[in-house]
Amino acid sequence: MKHRIAILSDIHGNTTALKAVLSDAKRQETTEYWLLGDIFLPGPGENDLLALLKDLPITATVRGNWDDCVLEALDGQYGLEDPQEIQLMRLTQFLMERMDPATIVWLRSLPMLEKKEVDGLRFSLSHNLPDKNYGSDLLVDNDTEKFDQLLDEETDVAVYGHVHKQLLRYGSQGQQIINPGTIGMPYFDWKALKNHRAQYAVIEVEDGELVNIQFRKVAYDYEAELELAKSKGLPFIEMYEELRREDNYQGHNLELLASLIEKHGYVEDVKDFLEAIKSEYEVD
Repeated sequence: MKHRIAILSDIHGNTTALKAVLSDAKRQETTEYWLLGDIFLPGPGENDLLALLKDLPITATVRGNWDDCVLEALDGQYGLEDPQEIQLMRLTQFLMERMDPATIVWLRSLPMLEKKEVDGLRFSLSHNLPDKNYGSDLLVDNDTEKFDQLLDEETDVAVYGHVHKQLLRYGSQGQQIINPGTIGMPYFDWKALKNHRAQYAVIEVEDGELVNIQFRKVAYDYEAELELAKSKGLPFIEMYEELRREDNYQGHNLELLASLIEKHGYVEDVKDFLEAIKSEYEVD
């Protein structure tokens, strides 16, 4: 039997890019989908993004670090001292104003690690490390010993996301490691390789053998995505505009975050949000 599996990761709320990827995956005659986390934010996708995923044959999903950020914001773990926490709360507020709260129940249910067996071939799926979905452990230029953290004796192929770069390499014992790249937030260190295309991967398994690994880059209308974000009133729109046009996201620029928070009065919005989540979303 032949399996053609589309591996999707790091959508980051970019509905326009996801739509283009799914159209391409359909043309590739994929039979199932694996979703590696970071589904929402900082882009404007919410129920419209979920609608694209709803009817797909998704057979495995893991939770990303941005998914955890949404949950942490809803659980009242953030305060008003850190500009990054204010940003995450304001973006989560935006998300929850437009999304079915049942989606949060689904996010909470997602595991950090999924094990899949396809015709006897054993896969390990995680957003980053199997027990840590954040951090820099698996940057593409790290040593092989770092990547061995993805592998055990029961894994033939490890698949992860998080670093927003397509990658194909081996562990120290010869197991395969794959990163499909990012649908919503591509990063490039080498200028000549920079492009706005959405990234994903298709793997083909036939009779227990991994016979093909294909990295896909799909063009989409990033200006239309930016216009969608503006029409929805996405907070921190200036940062999203730079992301879409320059492929640069300044999420760690505290000075920029502080200036935008003051400019738009986001602290008052977040105070209202904190009051709302005490009764509506917070988990005992």
